[in-house]
Amino acid sequence: MYDTLIVGAGPAGAATAIGLAQAGHRVAIVERERVPRPKPCGELVSPRAVAQFAALGVDAVALGHRVDHVRLTFDGPGSRRSTSTGWPDASTAAVVPREVLDTTLVERATALGAELLDGHTATEPLVNRGFVRGARVTRPDRSVADVVATYTVVADGANSRFGRALGTFRQQEWPHAIAHRARYRSALHHAAEIELVVGLRDHGGTPVTGYAFMFPRGDGTVNVGVIAMSTSPSFRVLSLPRLLEAIVAEHGAAWHLDPDPVEVAAGGRLPLGASVGPVAGPTYLVVGDAAGVANPLSGAGLEYAIETGELAADVLHEALTEGSAAALQRYPRLLDDTYGTYFQVGRLTSRFLGNTTLSTGAARLAATRRPAADAFVRIAANQL
Repeated sequence: MYDTLIVGAGPAGAATAIGLAQAGHRVAIVERERVPRPKPCGELVSPRAVAQFAALGVDAVALGHRVDHVRLTFDGPGSRRSTSTGWPDASTAAVVPREVLDTTLVERATALGAELLDGHTATEPLVNRGFVRGARVTRPDRSVADVVATYTVVADGANSRFGRALGTFRQQEWPHAIAHRARYRSALHHAAEIELVVGLRDHGGTPVTGYAFMFPRGDGTVNVGVIAMSTSPSFRVLSLPRLLEAIVAEHGAAWHLDPDPVEVAAGGRLPLGASVGPVAGPTYLVVGDAAGVANPLSGAGLEYAIETGELAADVLHEALTEGSAAALQRYPRLLDDTYGTYFQVGRLTSRFLGNTTLSTGAARLAATRRPAADAFVRIAANQL
C-alpha cells in the first residue's frame, strides 16, 4: 500500500516522485523498461528546463554539453541566410543524453525514499467503486500483482495507454507535431552553439511549418532531427525520414557529419499545448506528455514535464496531508493559470504559420535580423 503510485519513470513521473518523497510520503514508480533506458529525443535542456532541474537538486549542465548560443538559418529557395543569438538574459542550456538525464532524476527520487519497480508494466488501473486505487502490474517474470495506492499519477508519455484506459483523449482539432531524429558522428560535437533551420520545404517544394535542428552532444556526435507541425499544408503526406535525409544532405558538410547515423533514426507524435484531458480525476492526475503539455511553438517538453510533476506533487501532498481528495481538483486550474494564455497563443500562432506566405516571411525575418532572432528564441523558449 503506497500513498501514491506513479506510472512512468520519465522526467514528469520522477519530478512528481521527488516532490512527494521529499515531503515524506510513500511513493512507488512503475516503469515498463529497465532503467537506464534510451529514449528518442532532441535532448536539448532549455534554460527554463535547466532552472527546473536545479530546483530538483540536479545540475543538468554538468550532466551534458553546455550550449550558449542559437543559430537560426533560413533555408529558403535559392538562398540561405543565417544569424546567431544568445539565450535570453544570458542564461545557458545543455544537450544531455536522455538515458543520463532520466536515470539521474530517478536516482534522486529513490535516494529520497521512492521505490522503483522497473521492468514492471502497468497493464490496467485498479478501480474500486469508481475510484482509481493503483494498477495491475506484470512483473519481469510475467507474474501479475496489484500495486495499491491512495492516489495514482499517469506519467507514461505521449502515447499514454494507461491514460486512455482512464478516459483521456486528445483534442483532435488542436495542432500537434511529429518528430524524427538520429545521431551522427561529427567533428563539431563540442560546438557551443545549436542550429535551428527554418523555412523548410518538403520534396515537392511546399513549405513546412516546423524546423530542423542540430544539437551537439560533446561526445563525438550531433543530434539531428526535424519537427513538423500538423498545420503544415502537406502534413498528411509529409515523410519526415525523407525530410531528415534532405537536411543531412544539405547541412551535413557544414556540421562535418558522417553520412550514416550511429543509430536507427526514430521519432513519434507529440501532442501539444495541453491538448489531452481530463488531467484530473477523483483520485488520479495526469502529467507531462501524457497530458499533452509540450510547447505548441517548439515541441519542447522537458520543462513542462518537470513543472507539471512539481504541481502534481504539491497538490497530492495537500490531499495526503489533509486526508481529502478535493485538492486534486485544483490541478487543472493550476495548469491553466501557468500555461493557459501562452498555450492558446501558441496554438493560434501555429495555425497562422500554416499560411505558406506568412510562414516563409516570418522564417526569413527571424534568420536575417538579430532583434527578430532574439524575439524568436525568447518566445519559443517561453522566457517572456
